Amino acid sequence: MKKLEGNRKDWIKNILIIFLVVLLLLTFFSNTIMNYSLAEVSSTYITSGSISTAIRGTGTIQSVDPYNVTISEGRKVESVNVKKGDTVAKGDVLFVLEKGESTELADAKKAYQDLLASYDDAIIKGNISSDIITAAQNRDNDVISQKMSRLEQLGETLRQKKAVVDDIKAQIEVVNAGSAIVDVSNEKAQLEAVNTALSAEKDKLTKFTELQTKIDSLLASASAEKDEGKKWNYINQAVTATNDRDALGTQAEIEANIKSYEKQVETINKTIEDKQAAPTEEAKQLNYKLTLANNEYTEAQEDYDKLSSEIENQRTLQSLLDQIEDAKNKYETLEAKTIGTEVTAPVSGIITAVNYVAGEKVEKDATMATIQIAGKDYTLEMSVTKEQAARIKVGDVGQASNSWYFSDMTLTVSAIKNDTSNPSSGNRIVVFTVTGSDINVGQSVTVSVGDKSANYDMIVPNTAIREDKNGTYILVITSKSTPLGNRYTATRVDVTKLASDDTNTAISCGLQGYESVITTATKPVSAGDLVRLPK
Repeated sequence: MKKLEGNRKDWIKNILIIFLVVLLLLTFFSNTIMNYSLAEVSSTYITSGSISTAIRGTGTIQSVDPYNVTISEGRKVESVNVKKGDTVAKGDVLFVLEKGESTELADAKKAYQDLLASYDDAIIKGNISSDIITAAQNRDNDVISQKMSRLEQLGETLRQKKAVVDDIKAQIEVVNAGSAIVDVSNEKAQLEAVNTALSAEKDKLTKFTELQTKIDSLLASASAEKDEGKKWNYINQAVTATNDRDALGTQAEIEANIKSYEKQVETINKTIEDKQAAPTEEAKQLNYKLTLANNEYTEAQEDYDKLSSEIENQRTLQSLLDQIEDAKNKYETLEAKTIGTEVTAPVSGIITAVNYVAGEKVEKDATMATIQIAGKDYTLEMSVTKEQAARIKVGDVGQASNSWYFSDMTLTVSAIKNDTSNPSSGNRIVVFTVTGSDINVGQSVTVSVGDKSANYDMIVPNTAIREDKNGTYILVITSKSTPLGNRYTATRVDVTKLASDDTNTAISCGLQGYESVITTATKPVSAGDLVRLPK
């Protein structure tokens, strides 16, 4: 009996021990799981120190109203007598140029000579008569007007002659249709074919003449053109026109074909006349009239073409003469304005830039050097936010960050303006007037301007500052000991911001000044939340 009671007590004791162990394990693991579910925070202690509210930025020194030294023609540099930073007086020699014609003068001279050659070629190739040359030289547009009026008359005569030929042909067809005496249909077909071929050859000759005139004009334009792209465009057009002209054959071949066809017309007409020895007298007369009409039509066409060519030749020569006169005037003007070999300083000041070295070619109106005129100020521009600009006023004096290098540099705010290069940003541009003895255009300078630094008892990082509808506050870590370890709680403390810079904020609150403040967390943290510290 006693043995049974002892065993029962052992069982109860064992069960109780097991229960306590399980409870302890569950408590431990639940505590561990809870810890890992908490936000992990980084913290720092409240410190004392200084806060600087000065506004910092970087800008590049620029000169006010710099003087750019240029030359009016393209030349090659022989030597350079100055360097950046040199002080020069008005009249000092800055550069020495090589002797010889400028690029512009040489080009103008060549263009003038090329046009003279084109004029001579046009006279020779066009076989232009002396009266047309004289009229072109005198710019006698009355001659052109008279010839144009005459051309209109010849055109009307040509149309009339053609109408006569067509009318006679129609009459012949009527007569032949009513007569079965002689069949000359083959000869008439030949005659029509030859006349068609003759007309085609005459059209070809006209086309040949037009293309030749076009080629001459394009070559003249190419010679006068300075722009390489346009010049090659004219040349390519001239090549195309030349190919089109050559595809027609030579002028001698075309004229020989015309004469051959005209001879064939005469031969065929003679054959028809011979075969129609028996036709009616009316048919004979009509055929005779047709021959005469064809001859008159041919002569009228030749007169028209000749006069048209004379008008075109005079216009071509006048155009070339106008171009020659312009080219000559340009050449003489450039020759009169030719500069010497020395480029001197037009003003006194400091050389802020030298853009060419010996041996380099200078283009017309290119800036060879830049002079900061004596007595003129330098400026520096710095971009700031709208809020920062409100803390700066005209007259404030800035300080170069590396002031040991710029020992006597003075930067004074002269203007605050909108940033027009990026208006959507809302930023402002602070303009400083820069004075000093050792200032170089293009230098990059970091400037601080505005309020200076002050000491404070409580300083925290900017990341520790929080705000809500109730005001500004920080979260301080408070700890509490438990049987399972320390518990850390985020506790709210309301603060007043006294000053701030880019990284820190000075505060006033009811703390001692040695508390640990939360700066960052792995998840959002509110007042009263449990948190865990980094391991």
